Amino acid sequence: MSKDKTAFINGRIFTGLEEVEAILVEGNKVSITGPTSLILQMIGDPKTSSVQIVDLKGKRVIPGFVDSHNHVLAACDLLEGVNCFGLKSIEEVKEAVARKAQEKEKGEWITGAGWIESQFEEKRMINRYDLDEAAPDNPVCLSRLFGLSSVNSKALEAAGIGRGFVPTAGRVELDEHQEPTGIIREAAQGLITQVIRAHETEPSQEILERRILLVLNELLRYGVTSILDPGIAGDVMRAYASLWVQKKLPMRVSAMPTWHGKSVIQGEYLVNPIVEAGLQPGFGDSWFRLGNLKMAIDGGLGTKTAMMHEPFVDGTRSTIPARVDLNQLGDYISNAHLLGWGVGVHCCGDLAQDICLAHMVDAISKRNPLPYHRHHIIHGYLPTPYALKVMSDYDIGISLQPGFIYVEGDVYPQAIPEEKFFHFKPAKTYLNQGIKVAINTDVPSGPYNPFVTLYGAVARKTMGGLDFGKDEALTAKEAVQCFTQGGAYLAYRDKECGGLAEGKYADMAVLDRDIFEIDPEELLETKALATIIGGQFVYVADDAPNEWKLT
Repeated sequence: MSKDKTAFINGRIFTGLEEVEAILVEGNKVSITGPTSLILQMIGDPKTSSVQIVDLKGKRVIPGFVDSHNHVLAACDLLEGVNCFGLKSIEEVKEAVARKAQEKEKGEWITGAGWIESQFEEKRMINRYDLDEAAPDNPVCLSRLFGLSSVNSKALEAAGIGRGFVPTAGRVELDEHQEPTGIIREAAQGLITQVIRAHETEPSQEILERRILLVLNELLRYGVTSILDPGIAGDVMRAYASLWVQKKLPMRVSAMPTWHGKSVIQGEYLVNPIVEAGLQPGFGDSWFRLGNLKMAIDGGLGTKTAMMHEPFVDGTRSTIPARVDLNQLGDYISNAHLLGWGVGVHCCGDLAQDICLAHMVDAISKRNPLPYHRHHIIHGYLPTPYALKVMSDYDIGISLQPGFIYVEGDVYPQAIPEEKFFHFKPAKTYLNQGIKVAINTDVPSGPYNPFVTLYGAVARKTMGGLDFGKDEALTAKEAVQCFTQGGAYLAYRDKECGGLAEGKYADMAVLDRDIFEIDPEELLETKALATIIGGQFVYVADDAPNEWKLT
């Protein structure tokens, strides 16, 4: 299907604004949208026309997903390691680790991610003894959704963590006999990652490129046509740039260079070379582009490490240090703003969000925003009235991850009172305030399946069935708009992607069911039948019509 013109007909196509039956693509962009009869009339006799015709057979088509917060290399850890998403018991985790151990040499590290204790029948965390049973001859480290990891005895030994061990930062959980349980929290996780890195050769650029391509090609299977990768350091940026100039990127990529506070371990960063070189957000082309600078302030809600105005339900407050020196935070934001950069800042707690927004307002007062100043808050779980007003008044966007409700929400009753559930990640309120909303996966804190994100936004239910209420629920169309148009805005691609209007790239996802008419529960079962970028099929499912199949 490589002709210059392609007519996609007989579909149920949501352009992002309206419903149409057909789209005519010229080159790689949408030329005309309308009823099938109009498109066929324009192209003439199909038997003699030079236009390639694709019959969509009545399937639901949406603009390709723009996953505007996807940690690509962390997603690779799920693909190459032990992926715990969806495992229903610790026994299933042990079986998965044991299978991975069979693929490894003795002493070789096994890593994985994507678990939270609420998903397991046992309703507890994975401990060292579980992992010892599964892989007695290999050090193992499985990262929870956020804030801690579970490791086995071999890993503890390799990191020098023994009886009564107290780290200089973070926490090592000890039992009543002062023996480590295998739960390593916050900054203490660095003790494990340092050992892993010490026993591995530094990834070459070729390895990084391979891992990036592995993830991007996997995401095509879910209707994702563009991603925004947040917090990119120099080595990963070089790998992306190399793939870009070699024309090997299989989808559109935007990258957020790392600024301050990206690590869960407090520390300062040198000026990113991208900034030092004088580049600006929006630099690049249709395949690779720079986004905002990525920053972070606090931790997460499920681990009670978010910076909140009020104590958690047990009366405690976050005890970990902020991820940046709060005395320097205003300078970091102002310096970025004065250099022409927008910033995207991780703020889970309402206090962290308020502090960050106050500094953004101060930065904006020093220089009127430029077209590429697209400041945004990442997470924004429970915005205060102050936060909503500032974001509305100063055009500061929000990057939301509704999928967290599904995968992590069952532990939130341990952190916040029930009445706050109904206002958690308030997508509807943000929209009603005129704030630009992008929803995304934030893999590995959530699965890279975008339909889980849509489920969280529309159904607002947890894996265990806890209902977060419908006051803040989006309709399926609103959720798609936030996952496409909203994401394209944060990725600096809104003029070319995120919708199927005339003149935009023909990036589409063909779905196996009409997500605008099904029961929201079916969103968790929805699949992409095909993914189309620039009018060309780049992924076709096995059960899709044969005439769509790639040749």
